[in-house]
Amino acid sequence: MIPLKNHCLHTINILPFYLFTILTLFGCSQRSDQTHTAEAQEIQEAISDPPGLVQVKAVGLTLEAPDEIPSGWTTFRLSNETDMVHFGYIYRVPEGKGVEDHKQLAAVFQNFMDDFNEKPRSAPDAGVEIPEWFSKVVINGGPGLISPRKIAETTVFVEPGTYLMECYIKTDGIFHSYNPAPDGYGMVHEFTVTEENNGVQAPMPTINISVSGETGLNVSGDITVGSHVVGVNFLDQKVHENFAGHDVHLVRLSEGTDLDEVEAWMDWTKPTGLQTPAPADFLGGTHEMPEGGTAYFHVDLEPGSYAWISEVPNAQEKGLLVPFEVADHVP
Repeated sequence: MIPLKNHCLHTINILPFYLFTILTLFGCSQRSDQTHTAEAQEIQEAISDPPGLVQVKAVGLTLEAPDEIPSGWTTFRLSNETDMVHFGYIYRVPEGKGVEDHKQLAAVFQNFMDDFNEKPRSAPDAGVEIPEWFSKVVINGGPGLISPRKIAETTVFVEPGTYLMECYIKTDGIFHSYNPAPDGYGMVHEFTVTEENNGVQAPMPTINISVSGETGLNVSGDITVGSHVVGVNFLDQKVHENFAGHDVHLVRLSEGTDLDEVEAWMDWTKPTGLQTPAPADFLGGTHEMPEGGTAYFHVDLEPGSYAWISEVPNAQEKGLLVPFEVADHVP
């Protein structure tokens, strides 16, 4: 649940109407009508969110999300309130590790990127050796690439533990997850998943995608106009040439979209890879998961041209880029 920001209130378990009334009448009269409206909306969201729904906001170069959530099937709703493409890559870290340790990791990857770009290293003291603990993280999917002012919803099962959610999109060659300020963080958020289970069941997919590093993307189900739940089953997992595993993202192709350019952009090791601005309109998806894992993402399809695509080099020749059309009528 989103914590209340109004320090004038104690915890009150009554209807949203009375909460708004109390906000209006007591202790906060100096605030503007706009502030009242924003806080009332936040309270309404906190009260009305169903179990298993976690609100995440991309604001500036930060990810805002709860610090603690129950375990179980969880839908991460990423609202991109910025003018750049973002995502929410989720992984469970070993015990005792967290966002402070990530600062060292982010510096190493930034140095990698600087080397690829033949630029001076941003963090010379960090070197390019990946910390040993990172080999023990468990990748857990997360909201896929989502364009500005859009919302991505991805459902995954989260076990108890400590997790990080990050966005490593680049701007001017700098990962959003990297922050050179010693007292600051990049676009990364730490959260704890508790032993308490939310009791939520997995959603029922209307479209199924089986993804494999050997056989590519295999799609089944009627892809029609309207709302869909896309189930993604990871038949296997492998590390590709860009040190990433295969995943699934949805991209809308306009008349002028160059699919080869989109494919090349998905490789972060290229100087222009995952660099803002994106070459097409992204509508969400899921990041990689271990072999046997399942994730779901929620999309609204309109008539037009689209593609399923994975964040790996040479996705088309691997069968990990699949264009498709959505007709403006049901046959």
